[in-house]
Amino acid sequence: MYLRFLAFFMLYCASLQSYAQGFSMNKLPLSDWDLGNWKQVESVDNPFKKKASFVAGNKFLFTNTAGKMTSKLTTADAKVRFEFMLGNNSEAIFYIQGKHAIVLSNLRPSGTILLKDGGVKLPNQNAGRTAGLWQTLELTFSEASFGNAITLEKVVLNDVLIHQGYVLASEGKNEGPIVFENKSGSVAVKDLEYLKYNNEKPLKLSGLSYELYETFDWDKQFAKKKETPNDAGKATELTKDYGVGFNRFLLVFKGDLEVEKDGSYSLIADCAGKSALIVDGKEVLPMSDESYRKPRIAYLDLKKGKHSIEMKYIKVWWKAELGLFAAGPEIRPYALHSETSLPTPQAVGEIDIQPKNEVEMVRSFVMFNGQKRTHVISIGSPKGSHYTYDLDQAALLYAWRGDFADVTEMFHERGEPQLLEAKGVKTKFSGKPSVAVLADANAPMPDSLDAYKTLVFKSYSLDSEGLPTYKFSLNGTEILQKITPDTEGVSVTTSASNGANLYCKLAEGKSVSMIEKGRYLVDNQYILVDPKAKPIIRSSKAGQEIIMPLSNAVSYSVSW
Repeated sequence: MYLRFLAFFMLYCASLQSYAQGFSMNKLPLSDWDLGNWKQVESVDNPFKKKASFVAGNKFLFTNTAGKMTSKLTTADAKVRFEFMLGNNSEAIFYIQGKHAIVLSNLRPSGTILLKDGGVKLPNQNAGRTAGLWQTLELTFSEASFGNAITLEKVVLNDVLIHQGYVLASEGKNEGPIVFENKSGSVAVKDLEYLKYNNEKPLKLSGLSYELYETFDWDKQFAKKKETPNDAGKATELTKDYGVGFNRFLLVFKGDLEVEKDGSYSLIADCAGKSALIVDGKEVLPMSDESYRKPRIAYLDLKKGKHSIEMKYIKVWWKAELGLFAAGPEIRPYALHSETSLPTPQAVGEIDIQPKNEVEMVRSFVMFNGQKRTHVISIGSPKGSHYTYDLDQAALLYAWRGDFADVTEMFHERGEPQLLEAKGVKTKFSGKPSVAVLADANAPMPDSLDAYKTLVFKSYSLDSEGLPTYKFSLNGTEILQKITPDTEGVSVTTSASNGANLYCKLAEGKSVSMIEKGRYLVDNQYILVDPKAKPIIRSSKAGQEIIMPLSNAVSYSVSW
């Protein structure tokens, strides 16, 4: 039970820290490396090209021979983020403090931790991308509070959490350089950034006073029952406990925020109820509409000295919970409130769906480009690849490999957001209609189609594996589309009968380039077609797109 609580507490701290991620990280210059046999390069050919080569320059670091490079920077308690790209059949090792090894590979799961005793700690799932695509690794680590060890607080590969709260035994001083070692094949590294955390607490509250008002219930918007406070006085600390004895109340704290040195900082309000924060007379966090705990963050540039601060807190339906944290670019969030004012939140078990022996189909809402798509179906396959599809637009939204879906927000408590979240390493599509009628091959593909008049979803049928084929009517022409997950990605087949001037959009992105016949790189995904096919690559609003005439059927696959 203690270990479960500790793991949840660390998860909570990590999630709170994620609200303080708006600070710029420090970039490590290419000159701050002892390169060994690594090289500074301007560009590297995709490894699927027959004669892949590189051009010397100063954009990133690359090697196609075995060997190490070591940073002149040393880290102890830090966050590090970088991008890397692997060639075919390649493997490299990333060393924290020069001694704790994490695998970067397409020969085995990337993110595997190599232990001192010869064992391994596998990631929660294999979140690596395929050869020739850029990948991102971000991790935060610190010295453990017990023994000679470090804690990997969080390791995120390609936006997938693969390790959390893992303790590694250490030897000697818990500080050292960043090291990359190429073991086989080729590897490129770019845009390494870092933050070195310290134990400073340069912000504190002083001279606090409080006013307590009893309030009405929700029917009167929690307004004060009277304009004179029920209680008032000097406050020894920021705490919700001044409201003990009242079912509904408003607390107003006023005082000084003392700043030890000039700098960029953040204040994080974490409350069960409604809250507002005012600094130097400016409302930096307006009174929140939300009443459940959801930390909110304000970024401030503050000069050394005293600044006026005011915090308003309204207790609503649930028990009172009032918290205010301070943080900085190299300062972890720390509490400005009393210990009793903000309990550790209750753990909520994740509700997920994993396809084991048969295909899973889930209807839900999905967020896409900041908007909620409401007519969506998500398909999970036992083969390990999955996708989300907009039935209104005959449009792929996402595809991903690994674990299938987190549906907690569909079913926990009232399930109001009704959102499904992909759990694996995903690739994103345009979300625009995949089929359209065009006057000619130069006419633009539409961004959307009328789902009631132009492109009308009719039904779907299931094959022997349980995979759907979707049927649409496009201006009276029957369109069939089937998406088949496999171990490498997804395959798409679109067919039509008795239609004229039909075109199919395969992909859209900032750029499209042909790597080899039948293989096209679209941003950070591959589109694969029959090498004999002749897709049309042309400009679009987003940059470039690949389309093909749809006279009978068009087939292609996507890998990432």
